[in-house]
Amino acid sequence: MNPSQHHAQSSHLTPASLLPPTLPQFHQLHPSNQLTTIFDHCHQYIYANEGLLKTSIFHELVKLLLLKLYDEQHHSNALSFGITANEYQAVSTQQPNTFLPRLTALFNQVQRCYAQFIPAHTASRFTPLTLAYVVNQLQWLNLTQTPGDIKGSAFQTLIHRHQRSERGAFFTPPPVVQLAIALIDPQPHERIIDPACGSGGFLIAALNHLTQQSLPTFNRTKYIQHCLMGIEFNPDVAQAALLRLLFEGGSGSELICANSLIGLENQYNQFDLVLTNPPFGNKGKVTDRTILRPYQLAKKWQKVNDTWQPTQYELSGQTPDVLLLEQCVNLLRPGGRLAIILPDGLLQNNSHAPMRVWWRSHMDICAIISLPQETFVPYGTSIKTSLIIAQKRPTHRAYCFMARIKHIGYTVKGQPCYQRDAHGQIIQTAAGSPLIDSDINTIVHAFTAFTNDQSIADDDRHFVVTQTAITSRLDVEFYLPSGQHLLHQLINAGAQPLSEFVQFVTKADSFRFTAAGTIRYIAIADVDYRTMQVIRQQLLNVSDVPSRATYRLCENDIIVAIAGANTGSPRQATAWIGADAAGAICSNGFAVLRAIHDIEPLFLLAYMRTATCLRQIKRLVTGHAIPAIALDDLATVLVPIPPVAEQRRIAMLIADMQRQQRILLMTGEQVIQATQHLLTAQCRVV
Repeated sequence: MNPSQHHAQSSHLTPASLLPPTLPQFHQLHPSNQLTTIFDHCHQYIYANEGLLKTSIFHELVKLLLLKLYDEQHHSNALSFGITANEYQAVSTQQPNTFLPRLTALFNQVQRCYAQFIPAHTASRFTPLTLAYVVNQLQWLNLTQTPGDIKGSAFQTLIHRHQRSERGAFFTPPPVVQLAIALIDPQPHERIIDPACGSGGFLIAALNHLTQQSLPTFNRTKYIQHCLMGIEFNPDVAQAALLRLLFEGGSGSELICANSLIGLENQYNQFDLVLTNPPFGNKGKVTDRTILRPYQLAKKWQKVNDTWQPTQYELSGQTPDVLLLEQCVNLLRPGGRLAIILPDGLLQNNSHAPMRVWWRSHMDICAIISLPQETFVPYGTSIKTSLIIAQKRPTHRAYCFMARIKHIGYTVKGQPCYQRDAHGQIIQTAAGSPLIDSDINTIVHAFTAFTNDQSIADDDRHFVVTQTAITSRLDVEFYLPSGQHLLHQLINAGAQPLSEFVQFVTKADSFRFTAAGTIRYIAIADVDYRTMQVIRQQLLNVSDVPSRATYRLCENDIIVAIAGANTGSPRQATAWIGADAAGAICSNGFAVLRAIHDIEPLFLLAYMRTATCLRQIKRLVTGHAIPAIALDDLATVLVPIPPVAEQRRIAMLIADMQRQQRILLMTGEQVIQATQHLLTAQCRVV
């Protein structure tokens, strides 16, 4: 039986029946086009026979593949990576054998060669019998000569089983990598670094892009060894990146296992491109003063004359993603480009405004692509993210491309999504395969047209914003053309900011200083959004009042929910405070509107429930886990001013409904619809 016949059967039969009498020689090894299948058999066997999680299985397989590759590259004749029939028999009967000592010796050689990635004296977590099985599956392969695309595809499949990792570091979905590479368009002369490279997905994708786009003289091996650099903090994950680069012809020196937040000063201003997906979703902060000290974004900032400036005082801690954002700027040469995935919280929350001010003082934003909520769900987190393309100054870009991806090509469970026709049938490509439901190519084509100074359709899918129109907010949803169009219509109709008509209550009541007694408490759930009434008041002892209880209400106040999943939606809680609810304490999840003037109060109540108002609130909301709108932002919501007669007509509808105290679904909806029709007619607002 020749080696290829041996391997073709060994995936399905007991290894002992097929093992050779001697170890394989280098000339007997052969490339394989079935690498994915071989890896799959190994994974399934391990998963069935070992009590290990998928993550541990992945890391152990990576170590064995490193041993196999090292053995091929450093032993030209007799190989160490293998197992004979006699050795297998000894292992299966737990007798002394030469297999384990020989593999241990090989491991020690690999460890010395790649010491920063593999800790010394790290024994395999596989049982000897499982180790023997996996070694047998791999021993006849020539990994070095197996084509790179086959190795890349097989390893990507293996990685797919290991999608989650600790410390908030999530593997980047392939469609997002594809989008980032297409937009940033690496060139053959450009040096690339990923300071949080994970398993090396961005680096390999950039390499493949260059191979496809470049001249036939492009040398992949030379480019890897001279122009690519990756840094990964987690040694287990770094092993995967190391193996991946070795598969492509790297030497191992292009990868560093280290904390990319320290010790990189000699790399500052050295790279043309930074491609990265920094760890996010991690509540932990960096607190080490020696790490924090050099970073501007680790300092406290203060607002001076409507702008943010750093102080000399350091924060007690800062999240790694914010620090890495600054480090990316440090690594880029002037004019260099950055592709980075960031949580939308960094792009929109008021608490991160100083970070955005600092970043924009150093970078011009070229593109912002909003990724759908489900993008990272199969990979371990539901955090909403965006892809940012930026260029380090000095440079000047007059416009910024923005887009929203609605269809990423897979479900929240990671299953492919396919395009369907009007009859619900899956659409086939010209080659006969199902057509993936993805917006990626559409966005890439629109961005290419934008960079070539060609006009593009300006709608909520993709559009262009002038740099001067970009405020502190950097989330795409804030700049949607439909939202901008609505604001222009309202302004042209003479609408005024909400702050012109009301005062916002911001002072907490002092009821907590009461030694004893009870209060009436109103939470968001105690308001019926349909009829705009408080339907329940909770009688609570002062000692039992929740921490959110804050504002004492007065008769004729309006309360509007400003936090929670329904903020900016038709289910947003809004209510008029009558005499029965006056004196109650409400949650700080409400904004309390008081001293209403120059407008019919009940008209304003009804307006807060219309689509015109809710669309503005939705645009201003920040946060996706717990959506909320800040009082300062709510104050900017535009309120149209119909004639007084129309305001009173609407107010009478509301008053009549509330006098009757009917909490009926249709009644509330009819009033809201009637109000919207009136506002549309008066203000020409769609």
